[in-house]
Amino acid sequence: MAGLVVAGYLSWLKWAGGNAAFCSAGSGCDIVQASRYAMLLGVPTAFWGAGLYAAIAVLGAMGLTARRWFAAFLLAAAGVAFSVYLTGLSIFALGASCVYCLASGAIAVALLGVLLWRRRTLADRASLRPARLITSGVLFAIAAVVFGAFWFAAGPSAPVSYQLALARHLRATGAVMYGAYW
Repeated sequence: MAGLVVAGYLSWLKWAGGNAAFCSAGSGCDIVQASRYAMLLGVPTAFWGAGLYAAIAVLGAMGLTARRWFAAFLLAAAGVAFSVYLTGLSIFALGASCVYCLASGAIAVALLGVLLWRRRTLADRASLRPARLITSGVLFAIAAVVFGAFWFAAGPSAPVSYQLALARHLRATGAVMYGAYW
């Protein structure tokens, strides 16, 4: 539920266009939320995380049979890999990091750890052999990262709404760019 709250909050912020609590304008959170990596398939990237957390919560609420546990494990593995990928993008491509995004990634790692710990309590562990888990988890993780990499590599086809709004504001106020090159 903590992951759902954090990812839901970030999704709401992206749609509302506000600043995150405890993050000032121009901070790492602001830079990450304004970047092109904050949208995936037309919705906030954090919304996909909220969906992932909700799906795992539903599977857990239904009772973790071996099949449901395996589905939750695959979702969590993909979520951890995608969080690591997005964290790498934010640090190396944007030069910024968002404490909320890092918290969501930590929650995803903790969730994966709890799921692995819960595997011991399942009655039907024979279908959940370590080799199958490692192979399936790695494949799902790679698929999530490759999908994101291909999507983000394509780049935006049009300027982001934040950039358009800034350009309109600067033109309307008659702003002039003064710069120097030393």
